[in-house]
Amino acid sequence: MSAGFYRYQDYFQIVGAVDLEVAKPGRGKHKAASTRCNATYFRNIGVKPKNADLTTLNPQTYREELGLNKGSLEVLIACPPCTGFSQKNAKNHLVDDPRNRLVTHTAAFVEEFLPEFLVMENVKELLRGKHQHHFQLLCDKLENLNYSIYADIHELSNYGLPQRRERVLLIARRDHGLIGYPLKKEQRKKTVWDTIAHLPVVNSGETHPCDPMHVSPGMTTIVKSRLQAIPKDGGSWGDIMNNPNISNEEKHRLLIPSMFRARPGSFPDVYGRLKWHSVAPTITRECGHIGNGRYAHPEQDRLLTVREMALLQGFPPDYFFEGSLAAKYNQIGDAVPPSISAQIAQHIIQLKLNQNPFQESFQLTPLIARQLNLFEA
Repeated sequence: MSAGFYRYQDYFQIVGAVDLEVAKPGRGKHKAASTRCNATYFRNIGVKPKNADLTTLNPQTYREELGLNKGSLEVLIACPPCTGFSQKNAKNHLVDDPRNRLVTHTAAFVEEFLPEFLVMENVKELLRGKHQHHFQLLCDKLENLNYSIYADIHELSNYGLPQRRERVLLIARRDHGLIGYPLKKEQRKKTVWDTIAHLPVVNSGETHPCDPMHVSPGMTTIVKSRLQAIPKDGGSWGDIMNNPNISNEEKHRLLIPSMFRARPGSFPDVYGRLKWHSVAPTITRECGHIGNGRYAHPEQDRLLTVREMALLQGFPPDYFFEGSLAAKYNQIGDAVPPSISAQIAQHIIQLKLNQNPFQESFQLTPLIARQLNLFEA
């Protein structure tokens, strides 16, 4: 989210960020994996995030640590984890994940900082899912603090992101009404071809000499054979299963046992290739392996590189990711697309300058707004 606001450095000064850097909770004696996102944030944004648990971080203590007075912050960004809301997680139909309370807990930081704007992003189930009461509690508290609230579900491919990604965007403003729709629809959707076709060819396990982010992990011999058997430009494992020209013996060599137990048409994106002239599927935290979704290159026999994945997620072409390969893919999948957050930033600038967001053209004059990012992952 900060990367989008960072594009407008003449208007926003990023004064702080907080992230616990947890990719997944640990199991038993194993420590939770780290996303290394704070090092990436510092390298690209220039602000060192505080590594802290926001359920225990005292809002007043942190405000004073930043040297901010109440009401002096213009924008507070909160992006609580979406894992506990997503309908794709079967546990969420039965259990209310404790991390979901971070949505309501945002109000404690809003009450302490009293920013002019609050910005939040999450999966669509935040508004329509089983645990939407967390969102309603947040709205109730915001209204008591005199905030006007805009929240809706957006298909982000309609706004220039070359990827299917349905997300809730919330903007709240204190002591003012909200004007207009924060995003403007594009006449034509941006495709995979538009986004990554210009990048040079690299092989699995190789790094391009001119771009250390243009790299994808190596593959075992059997995984590479499986991918080579999948048709270019949109094929998947189902095409191997349904190909009469491939013997049963070869199918059993190429495919894993669960594929033979699956119902026809199940999990069509697993080991799938992207389609050149379509938008990409939703990029998730698990995008670092071709067995987790349709993340294989349309033509080349490999997983999308870090750079390709980042471009499809709306990152700038020179963004640098720290950490292991797995951490880099985690960071990309967990991110709010910067190309979308930049549009939100622009919308806030227009509101601050009292300009109509629906105007085809507008004049921006310098305005420095303090912006703080919480719950980055």
